[in-house]
Amino acid sequence: MHRLADSSISRRALLLGSVSSPVLAAVRLPAAPDAVDWPAFLARHDLIWTTLPRSWGEAPFLGNGRLALALIERTPGVLSFTIDNVDVFDRRDFSWGWHAYSRARYHVGDFRLRTVGKVLATQLRLDLYRAELTGTVTTDRGAVRLLGWVHADQPHMRIEIEPIGDEAGCTWEWHPTPAVSTRPPIRTAADQAKYQHDYGHPVRIWVDNPPGEQRDSGAVRRWFQPLLAGGGYTTAWTEQREPSGKRTLIVSNAMSFPDLASLDTSANAVRAATRGRERQVATHRAWWEKHFHASFVTLPDTRIESFYWIQVYKTGCIARADTGVIDTHGPWLQPSNWPYLTWNLNVQISYYPLQSSNRLPLAEGLFQSLDRHRDALARTAQAIAPGALAIGHCTEQDLESPLDVDRRYEREVGNLLWVCHLYWLQYRFTMNQALLRDRLLPLLRGAAALYLPLLHEKPDGRLHLAPTYSPEFGTTADCSYDLALLRWATTTLVDCNTRLRLDDPLAARWRDIAARLASYSVDEHGYRVGADLTVGAHRHFSHLMMIYPLYLENRDTPAKVPLIERSTARWLDLAAAAGQGSGWTLATGASFHAALGHGNAALADLKALLASSNGIGRSFPNTMYAESGQNIETPLAAMQAIQDMLLQSWGSVLRVFPAVPDAWRDLAFRDLRGEGAFLVDARRTGGRTAWIRVKSLAGEPCVVEADWGGIVPMITKGAHLTRVGSNRFSVSLRRGEQAVLHLPGVYDFTATPLPAEPGATNSYGVHPTTI
Repeated sequence: MHRLADSSISRRALLLGSVSSPVLAAVRLPAAPDAVDWPAFLARHDLIWTTLPRSWGEAPFLGNGRLALALIERTPGVLSFTIDNVDVFDRRDFSWGWHAYSRARYHVGDFRLRTVGKVLATQLRLDLYRAELTGTVTTDRGAVRLLGWVHADQPHMRIEIEPIGDEAGCTWEWHPTPAVSTRPPIRTAADQAKYQHDYGHPVRIWVDNPPGEQRDSGAVRRWFQPLLAGGGYTTAWTEQREPSGKRTLIVSNAMSFPDLASLDTSANAVRAATRGRERQVATHRAWWEKHFHASFVTLPDTRIESFYWIQVYKTGCIARADTGVIDTHGPWLQPSNWPYLTWNLNVQISYYPLQSSNRLPLAEGLFQSLDRHRDALARTAQAIAPGALAIGHCTEQDLESPLDVDRRYEREVGNLLWVCHLYWLQYRFTMNQALLRDRLLPLLRGAAALYLPLLHEKPDGRLHLAPTYSPEFGTTADCSYDLALLRWATTTLVDCNTRLRLDDPLAARWRDIAARLASYSVDEHGYRVGADLTVGAHRHFSHLMMIYPLYLENRDTPAKVPLIERSTARWLDLAAAAGQGSGWTLATGASFHAALGHGNAALADLKALLASSNGIGRSFPNTMYAESGQNIETPLAAMQAIQDMLLQSWGSVLRVFPAVPDAWRDLAFRDLRGEGAFLVDARRTGGRTAWIRVKSLAGEPCVVEADWGGIVPMITKGAHLTRVGSNRFSVSLRRGEQAVLHLPGVYDFTATPLPAEPGATNSYGVHPTTI
């Protein structure tokens, strides 16, 4: 126990607010204890089904970043276990059309369990902590107990069933899905003419991929789907039967191009999975245990707390360091006009919650893909600026995307810079200098160089941008989307060249652009889309990038706040009034409100998102979201909004509880991550911050902002604290050191779960109390 530095401060004075004085505990404290009973805590957030899910929005879902499994009752008495793989996409050239036509992702197929009798009752549970689907389906002829999982880091999935009674006769059936885009292909001359009119290019009439074929190998069954462009994908499986009647279906899927290696790859994965079940269970559960323990958040609103932790589970299903980029759908492909990766928002906002929740290894899949496919980025930029780098509106996992493949978006040039901001945060959250110097900076230079031919000086002495495209708004000169990204990029390049003492031949050019880049266009409503385009009703915030997520314009400059608030309100109000809002408008709107410290407004947006429908989209009972197709990024953006309400770290300041709504008087979190490579723990009790622990992983300067008002801090021996503002304190921490700021009388620095609200647990899935 630490003694109070000044015991004369009375509890009454503290409660009345006449005197408030926290204490800074000594550095080199022991590691914060993990005081969470994880299995019990997450059990209150498990999804539960008392009826079989009949659509994707109701389905239990599992995945490992590449392979994915879900359960849907497509027809009565038939349990369809859907199989997907993010690597399964066509490899045609762009003469067949842009990605939705030439390089679309394909749904692999379904394993259907056909029961003997009529289903009478269902009890299913998605066990978040173990990433396992368990339960029993009861029929008028018996029952089927089941256990299903996708192994966390091995390329296979298992569905174990234990039939009871006559259900011993239940059967498995494999139903492959034809390799055709869910966006209807070009099949007639009339389709060709319409395509050329809409997209500005001629297109070939679609030729179907060859039919799939059974190509078994010993005890392993294989279904091979060849592709017209070469290569193909293989689903391999086997069923193990035990004398007890227990049966285990083991499945894998692999894609190869241009060769046929997927046949052996998938079969070998199945063979490996038939041995050592207990070891596989142990490694699977160990991975998920580490994933959940990376950070902890507890909220007084149990339903939102459940939503948050289901998204944490979801991040473990959709990303790995070696599985590429998070798809628009995640790994579970659903019928959609968007069977590809989308780079004007969807990819980017899927990643922010991974970084701030201290799950950075999952984000590495994006950055390793950018490193691996640098040549594709160079080919994309070739038509505008040879030697530069760019990424188009959409790609597949190989990142190939000529800007003119879809002429609607050939002037959408800022997407790679937006991705570079995520890469920059990966550096800032780790302070890994090698990552910055060797991987990020070459990419950032190339992405910024794309703009050099687009800049021109006007008589005002400023550098102005030629017309470019603001995502989902339109084309305009001095596009705010691009000005914000370019201003951030050039300022960052200047700072990095100085910090790392690099000999960048374009250093002077970056300094000039940073100093003389045109200002954003503003009218009576706030920031415009560009010089000749005002804001209209739409869901995208591309014209407001300078506010969020770049934080170039922020509440640290009070004079800017009215313009920021006016601009944010205009965008959200117009979108809502015209029915143009979407789930991610609400999710990112919550982050905009949080950036301004408006916790009540942020919470209102979150609650609107979690309602059954909003604008042109819908939130589902399993926390998925769809508009005209599945959109994995929307719930993830809401996860980030919750984190933005608890901790913000832009501008090299750790802002603890910066946007807490009035209803959230009690909160706690552990190991959320901030820029500068800090891990932060904190608890709020009775509407006031009780304590904050900061752990430095890199020895960067540390400034903490909290809601303690006019504090005269007291410091215990071994720590140095300097007040740098009414609510800010500079804390001297070396690498590996930590400190605790706390109120007098508070000595328990553990982050423990808040009590669950009565009747609010397990509020997702499909059961009588599902909202």
